[in-house]
Amino acid sequence: MSSHTKLSTSPPLVIPADWPAEAIPFSWIKALFDQMKFAYGVKFLDQWSGIPLSDVMRHWAKKLKPLSRDELTIGWTSLETLAWPPTLPEFIKLCRPVVDPVVAFHEALEQGGRRERGEQDEWSSPAVYWAWRKIGAYDFTHLAYVALKARWEAALAAEMAKADPAPIPAQMVALAAPGKTALSSDKAQQLLADFKTKGMGRSAMVGDDGRNWARKILERKARGESMAIALWETAEHALGMR
Repeated sequence: MSSHTKLSTSPPLVIPADWPAEAIPFSWIKALFDQMKFAYGVKFLDQWSGIPLSDVMRHWAKKLKPLSRDELTIGWTSLETLAWPPTLPEFIKLCRPVVDPVVAFHEALEQGGRRERGEQDEWSSPAVYWAWRKIGAYDFTHLAYVALKARWEAALAAEMAKADPAPIPAQMVALAAPGKTALSSDKAQQLLADFKTKGMGRSAMVGDDGRNWARKILERKARGESMAIALWETAEHALGMR
């Protein structure tokens, strides 16, 4: 071998010129099919006997387009639990496993509380986060599961059914100043009571409808001031925004 000879590597990926835009990237579907070929061998190849594998890949790529990258990763990882290669519907179910509403509720209760306190939170799925937001931190704090069960299950089902759920917003972790503590939910409720009390004394003189306290809270929120979620959610409730 000449000293100038280069060792060969994997050939560059050639993307079909007519690869559809309404499909996941060709590199993704090829990697998935390669993984299943290596994992299942002849079982996988026999499953599509008589059908060009390129046509199967194209069909799968189109059907998997609505799934997020995180969901596809879940499906990929779950392949290790199967003795036989999945069909397309089976793989989609692997990507979107059924969520137990009770387990998801307790996750939302814990992680929602952490987010409200300005602590780092960790959610198993965007659907659980957005269902929590739909119910609202205030109701999660003040109502038992039995009272929220129907609303929670409906909100969770609606979010799980979305083909392309919005990503979870980054959490702005609150850093307490020296000698200070982060604003707690109880403190937020006390501030809320103070807002209402101060507003009541002036309402008759300025023609207030009794909800100026809520408007002021939302004005502060719009200015980017840090506050507990329950505080501005209650203000939105008072103004009929929820």
